[in-house]
This record gives sequence, C-alpha cells and structure tokens, in this order.
Amino acid sequence: MAQEVNPACRVVYVDLDATLAADAEELLAGTSGARFVVADCRDVDAVLDHPVVREVLDPARPFAVLMTELLLHVPDSERPEELVSAWVEAMPGGSHLVISHFGEDEDVLAGFRIFERLRFGRFPEVSLRPRQRVAEFFAGLDLVEPGVVPAPLWRPGPGDETVLNPEDVRMFAGIGRKR
Repeated sequence: MAQEVNPACRVVYVDLDATLAADAEELLAGTSGARFVVADCRDVDAVLDHPVVREVLDPARPFAVLMTELLLHVPDSERPEELVSAWVEAMPGGSHLVISHFGEDEDVLAGFRIFERLRFGRFPEVSLRPRQRVAEFFAGLDLVEPGVVPAPLWRPGPGDETVLNPEDVRMFAGIGRKR
C-alpha cells in the first residue's frame, strides 16, 4: 500500500514467525524495495543491524515503525512501553511511530476465542488496553491529529466505508512524530 502512494518508498516487514517467510517472499516477489525478515522486534538493534534491513533502509534517515496489532501480543509483564521507547530511541528525528491496538471489550475477546473453536489451534494470549493506555505509548512524541482515536475515525477518506457508530469500535489507532 505504501508503494501505491510513493513507488520509491522502501518497506521491511519483520515477524518472529519463520513459517510466514515463504508466503511473504511469494507476495513480495517482483517488488523492489520491499523485503521480509524473520527477526524479533523486541531486539531493536538486531532488527536494524539485520543485513536485509540494512539493504533496504538507512537507519540514519527518518523512517516509520508500524506496530499494527503488535503490542496486543506483548503483556504488561514484558513492559511494552520499554519496547516502544527502544524503537523511538533508535529512530532519528522526523520519524513516525504508528500504533493500532484493540481496546478492552468482551466482544473483542469473544471474537478471538472463535479462533480456537474453528480449530486453528490455541489463540495466543492477548493484552487488550484502553485508549488512554494506548495513548501513553506515544510519550515524548508529537501526536499527529486526530490523536489516538477509534480506527475508523483516524482520517477517513471520502470513499472509505463508514461504520455506524465509529466511536464504539474497540480498535484504536494513532501516529506520533519524533522531533
């Protein structure tokens, strides 16, 4: 999607699950400037020093880190704010942090439990957090308007599908910019 907006942009997808590598390579085949690496995003230095990442990105130039539903899988006991801070510390000025995160909601949890009933295996434990907690992950960054809001309210485009009660959606999204 990023390359639809700017064909010259470069993208590196990072995931710890090595079973995704073959599918990712197939999806990215023939795409210049987009790669996939198997790495643990909790080790910021190892990700940024990875040879494939170094081929694609210059960590001295502004870049964006997208934590789309990532923090959902980082329990409070693993101090997710420290993970976010480590990435922010590694980003040069002008970089952006994007977070989407499910909020606390019994219906959301019930949806995750369907995963198990469909026999896809045990769904990993998730940490749902309220909007204020998600907003705290942007500490020290300039929050881009409209701030941390339900995802359908984060700058919807004129042709975007509307949700009946977007303020009731328990998926929050926000972007912060490092000075």
